[in-house]
Amino acid sequence: MQFRRPRAEDGAAMWRLVKEMGGLELNSAYFYVLFAKDFADTGVVAESEDGRLAGFIAGHRPPERPDAVFVWQVGVAPWMRRQGLARRMLDALLAAQPAEVRWLEATVSPDNAASMQLFRSSARDRGVDCQESEYLGAELFPNSHEAENLFRIGPLDTESKNQS
Repeated sequence: MQFRRPRAEDGAAMWRLVKEMGGLELNSAYFYVLFAKDFADTGVVAESEDGRLAGFIAGHRPPERPDAVFVWQVGVAPWMRRQGLARRMLDALLAAQPAEVRWLEATVSPDNAASMQLFRSSARDRGVDCQESEYLGAELFPNSHEAENLFRIGPLDTESKNQS
């Protein structure tokens, strides 16, 4: 498995992966192309030896919290599930972040046990805190979207960003 920064050419495959896997909110194909082009430094793709997209992480650096990388979406191909790919992608993402990034953030809906486990175990294995708090209430969304709780992991240093 090769981990690398996304490129604009990966956007269509990212969109198809989300559509195929279900469970994640499917955004427009334009979003994935734009993300891969303009936010590559806060994302990662996992590519199999035969060149297939096995997974990706889409993230950004919140302007009001430049010391954080916010993981917005984690997608893993159905044929790669239960092989630790999400964790390896997260490790690759953190290892590539500049020194000023001290926090990993993500929001998780209360019914997403797999994501909660991913972020809690990442904090535990790095020996840092995982703070969980209410963040985006369900009333903010125009549809039947669940609330999203904030997971804030850190503070990270060079050593904890490079642990796996």
